[in-house]
Amino acid sequence: MKVCHTEAMKLIKEYEEQKRNLILTENRDSIISYKETEKKISNNYNYENIRKEIQQLDEKIRKIKTILAIANCSVKIDEFNITIGEALVMLAQLQNEKNQIEFLASRTQLARRITPNGVLEYTECNYDVKKAEEDCIKLRSKIASLQIAIDRANLTNFVEM
Repeated sequence: MKVCHTEAMKLIKEYEEQKRNLILTENRDSIISYKETEKKISNNYNYENIRKEIQQLDEKIRKIKTILAIANCSVKIDEFNITIGEALVMLAQLQNEKNQIEFLASRTQLARRITPNGVLEYTECNYDVKKAEEDCIKLRSKIASLQIAIDRANLTNFVEM
């Protein structure tokens, strides 16, 4: 069965949700409480069956993640001439850079204040704040383009399951 990368990622999420629900059920049903005068009521919890179901889901998740990892190392994003894997790393790097530049762009080029002892103090940026603002706008645009390119590649490239 062939599916696009996005479908494979959604399948992983579904399996992870099934696993999470199994663990929640196990946490709830793996013990019972009763009073000494009451009859113990079974809830049909079976340790071995739950472990087996979780292992089967983990195997499915590993298989799909491995298929996607291989695809991410070989599928190119034409607009950037890099693989999906490289694009994901680049996206994280650009996000970090954007955060720093946004911080720098939020400053005032020249500020002044009066210190507690009445002296006028100036604080001046050693860079052009307007340039940082411009760079931030360009960076946001590049990030958006890269995200769209990754999404497009994930929707238009298929893997065999």
